[in-house]
Amino acid sequence: MGKQSMRGKAAVQKKESVIKTSGAERLSMRTRLLILFFTSFAVHTILNILVNEGPTVVIDEGLYTNIARSLAWDGELAFRGQPVNYPYLLYPFLLVPVYWLNRILGGDVYRYIQVFNTLLITSSVFPAYLFSRDYTKDEKKAFTVALIVALMPDMIMGGYLMTECILWPLALWMIVFSYRFFSGAGLKYGLLTALFAGLMFAAKPGAIAVGAVLLALGVIRSAESRKNIIHSLLPVCLLVFIIGLVYVIYRLFFSAPDSILGLYTKQTSEWKPGDILVALEAVFLLIFLFVFACGGIYGILPFARLKTYDGEKRRFVLSVAFGILAAIIGTAVFVVPYKWDGSLGALPLHLRYCAMYVPVMIVFAIDRDLAGEIKSNKGFVLALLIFIVLSVFPGARAGFVKGETGTVDSVTLGAFIQNRNLDGTVTGSILTACVIVFMLMFYYTVTGRKTLSKTRQNLFSTAGIIYLAGFMLFNSVCAHIAANVYIDPTISRDALEVNETVGDRRCLGVTQRYYDDIYSYWLDSHLNVPMQQVTIDQMFVQMEETKGVYRPFVPVVQAPNINNHETPETDTFVLGMTIAEHLELSDRTAAVRTKHGHFTVVNIEPGARWVDTMMFGLDDNKLYDGNTGYLHVFSDDRTIDGNLYLKLTASGSGTLKFGQQTVEISSQRKTYEIAVPYKRFIEFMADGGTVSIESYSTQKEESVHEK
Repeated sequence: MGKQSMRGKAAVQKKESVIKTSGAERLSMRTRLLILFFTSFAVHTILNILVNEGPTVVIDEGLYTNIARSLAWDGELAFRGQPVNYPYLLYPFLLVPVYWLNRILGGDVYRYIQVFNTLLITSSVFPAYLFSRDYTKDEKKAFTVALIVALMPDMIMGGYLMTECILWPLALWMIVFSYRFFSGAGLKYGLLTALFAGLMFAAKPGAIAVGAVLLALGVIRSAESRKNIIHSLLPVCLLVFIIGLVYVIYRLFFSAPDSILGLYTKQTSEWKPGDILVALEAVFLLIFLFVFACGGIYGILPFARLKTYDGEKRRFVLSVAFGILAAIIGTAVFVVPYKWDGSLGALPLHLRYCAMYVPVMIVFAIDRDLAGEIKSNKGFVLALLIFIVLSVFPGARAGFVKGETGTVDSVTLGAFIQNRNLDGTVTGSILTACVIVFMLMFYYTVTGRKTLSKTRQNLFSTAGIIYLAGFMLFNSVCAHIAANVYIDPTISRDALEVNETVGDRRCLGVTQRYYDDIYSYWLDSHLNVPMQQVTIDQMFVQMEETKGVYRPFVPVVQAPNINNHETPETDTFVLGMTIAEHLELSDRTAAVRTKHGHFTVVNIEPGARWVDTMMFGLDDNKLYDGNTGYLHVFSDDRTIDGNLYLKLTASGSGTLKFGQQTVEISSQRKTYEIAVPYKRFIEFMADGGTVSIESYSTQKEESVHEK
């Protein structure tokens, strides 16, 4: 009895020791996770504050900040003082306390939002860890995934005023709950999945795709097995209820949206059946870019290993994949045709709409030891070959597509961003080659005829994770570099100078292109007064109707989310540099140009003509071969003996034709004097080359109107 008692006591002590050790390890893991989070938050906050002096070119930033400012200061839903058609208000509502805090403490509200956004997006390490731990049953792998998420270049979005800052953590929490629901952990996880999918919809409607697909496939699965159908229908009903609630609240407390899509109505209305080929190409390229963002092999591997999964995991992997595919198709259909410029292989792709699921694919890929699980898998070989072909095809390589991928849309692929100090072609080619070599080595290793030793398996697995972490880190560094060189810091200083000049007056900002004008959007987010914007074409219509006389409340065609298309009652204009270059201001105006020339503030006498001459039809101050530009003259006193004398400073190649007058343009910057018969509209055309028009003047005096 004594020996048995001693043995029992020893067993209990041993069991208690194991429990204590396990508890200590869990505590250690929690501590490490908290350290990772706070380190990531601190580092990215510092980098975002140092790198991003102001908002970038994305129209969304102006939308969210203006709505949040209106809600916080006036308690109204408005966009620069106008009623707004935008019901997806989760992110602006989250910013309201930030504006309140800024009002109390003072300072630059943009910095407050940067810190808040960075806190939101870096919190993604927690759901990433939990999902990986649930899925792999390995805390070390779970921490590795959390580390990779902290290294991902998308964390730079904390420095941008973008709704993705809240979508990232929401998406990963939704994946945590949906996997637990799929695993049979209880109805509450299905309801939580629906709740978080609904919150994502309240932030951006297209973000609902993955959650909706997961829940819908869950219903289909239950119907096939003829059990727990009600159990799977309740989350779907909750999601539908949340969607309806978003619109009911908007209709009752704010205003009725023009359509269920709100901001996206204009884009969908302009889509044509002929754009189907464009959408298909976009789907193909977005899938490739998503796979590349996963680190290549980690985006392909889960589907090559489907046969090795048990039934529930296989269904979950496929459900997530179908959800991501739905998000990609939605992006291709709703966004790409609307912005397509007619050049295949140069599409404005939006990878950020599905980039938050990159960590999920990484978890799928590192679930178990990689070595030996893929034999001669033909599907994997085919996917590998397609990936390699696309990687070496210049038009399709990541980051070499046009448009939004030059900004926040390509932060997942930061190493491939163009328009930065690091040469995109060189670094992109090097990294592409590294990924291909790594994938070929992987395939050779895991399909080798000889059985690999456990040591070699572990060595390969470790090398793969190190490679993936390095891939993410390199992309993150390049993303910060891209952000640093994309915004000219002198714009920030000039915007502050404009703020001092404008003071508390309402003003009208004039831009050249509504969607991507970098100057006025930066300025607008910092101005403390409501500011409406028109484009160069809209202003031309205004000038034509009023003969150059500014009158308040001239209708303009604004963004599709604005219900009341009127300019504010003001006599102060803020002209971006690209606009000021096209105008010759009247003597009746008082114009102040900022130190670095990014803005011109114009005070207008009521009822007075404020523009004497306006040049338009140029693309970024350039006139291309065969294109026509126009000079609109408002002032009759420009004529001398029936002629208009034009002093034009230009450079480039080819010939510039003004009516019967022909001027050979030199590649060097040079001022040309041209006399043409006076007309209200004077056409000019480039022939045989591209002409850059840097300044012009129709003044009688000798001075040239510098742009």
